[in-house]
Amino acid sequence: MRTRALDGLTVIDLTQVVSGAVTSMMLADFGAEVIKIEPIGGETYRKAGYELHGPGGSTNLNILRFSRGKKSVELDLKSERGAAMLAELVTQADVLVENFRPGVLDRLGFGWERLHELNPRLVYTSISGFGHDDVLPSPYQDLPAYAIIAEAMAGLTHLAGEADRPPAWMGFAMSDIFSGTCAFAGTMIALRDRDRTGEGTRVDLGMFDASLFMNDLPMAYQEHLGESMGRGQYALQSPWGPFATRDGYVIIAVLNGREWAALCRCIDRPDLVDHPDLATGHLRSKAHEALVRPAVEAWTSARTRAEAVAALQAARVPSAPVNTTEDLLEDPQVDARQMRQETASRDLGTIRTIGNPIKVASSLVGQEPTSLPGLGEHTDEVLRSRLGLEDTTIAALRESKVIG
Repeated sequence: MRTRALDGLTVIDLTQVVSGAVTSMMLADFGAEVIKIEPIGGETYRKAGYELHGPGGSTNLNILRFSRGKKSVELDLKSERGAAMLAELVTQADVLVENFRPGVLDRLGFGWERLHELNPRLVYTSISGFGHDDVLPSPYQDLPAYAIIAEAMAGLTHLAGEADRPPAWMGFAMSDIFSGTCAFAGTMIALRDRDRTGEGTRVDLGMFDASLFMNDLPMAYQEHLGESMGRGQYALQSPWGPFATRDGYVIIAVLNGREWAALCRCIDRPDLVDHPDLATGHLRSKAHEALVRPAVEAWTSARTRAEAVAALQAARVPSAPVNTTEDLLEDPQVDARQMRQETASRDLGTIRTIGNPIKVASSLVGQEPTSLPGLGEHTDEVLRSRLGLEDTTIAALRESKVIG
C-alpha cells in the first residue's frame, strides 16, 4: 500500500450523524486509523433514514455517507469499565473528535482537562451548534441545533428561495458538511502546532460560526450599504442565476462588461449592450425582472439545456446546466476527479460513496481499497491490539453488555 499523509495517526471518533463524521472520515481518507466508538446498538445514523437490504444483510442509507475507512467499536461509555477502556485508548491517540452537545463529554468524565491530563499531546476537536465556552464565550451554547437551525440563525435561510415566497431549506445539511470540513482543517492546524510546541490543544467549531462565514457578503452589504440582501435576485449582479429551458434550467453568471456584451450578442439582443439601465451589474440587478430575465429567457426557453449551454460557452459566457443527481451519476467529470469511490460494504457488497474533494498529489484519496464498518465489526480487534485483552475477557465484557 502507498504511504499516505496521515499514516500513523490515531483518532478516537466519538461523532455521530454528519458534521463530526465528515471530519473523521477525511482523517481516515488520508491514512489515519480512526476508531469509531459507538454506543451499544449503534449511533443514530444506523437507524435514522432509509433502510437498505443487500446480500450480506441490512444497513441504513445515512450510515453509508461518512463512515468510510473507519473501525467500529461498540462500547458503553456510561459503564465504569467502558469509560476506563476509553481512557486507555485516549492515552494512545493523537486526536479525539466529537460532536455531542456541549457538556455531554464532561458528564461522561472526559472534559478537556481530563483528556489533557490523560494525554498532554492530544488534539481535542469538538463540533456543536454554537461552540463550547472554553475557547471563547458562547451565549447560545446550550441551544439544541441541527444544521438547519444554525443556517437559519446565521441568516443563510433568509437568502434561500424566491423573493415573493417564504424562506426555503436549501435541501441538504450544508452547515454540517462545511463545519466538518472546517474542523478537519482546524485539526490539521492543531497537529502542526503540536509539532512546534509538543503540546496538544483544543479545536472548537460552531456550526453557527461556519454558517456566518458563508454569509459574509450579505453581512458586508448590510454593514456598508445599510440594506438587507433578501431572497431571489443577487443584488450586485445580473444575470446571475437560473433560466428556464425546454427541458430544465441553466445557470448564467455575468460578472463584467465583456461577459454582458457577449451574452447580449449570443441571445440576439445587441441592443441591450449599451442600454443605460443595464450598464452595471447593480443596475441590471434592479432591472432583472423588467428587462434582463424576459430577454434572456425568451432565448433559453426555445432551447434545451444542452443547446443553450453549448451556445453560451462558445460565446465565452459562464454558464452551466442545472444538473440532477441522475445526470451526475453519468458525468465524466465525476469519474475523472474520482468523486465516486468504490467502497466495500459487508451488507451491500461493493458500492460507491462520495469522494474526497481535496486532491493532494503525494497522498491521493481513493487509490487504496476501503470499506464501511459494520456495527462493532472491529471491537474485538481493537480491544486485542490496543488494550491487550484476551478472548476470555472480551467474552465477559460482551456478556455484561459493556461491549456489543
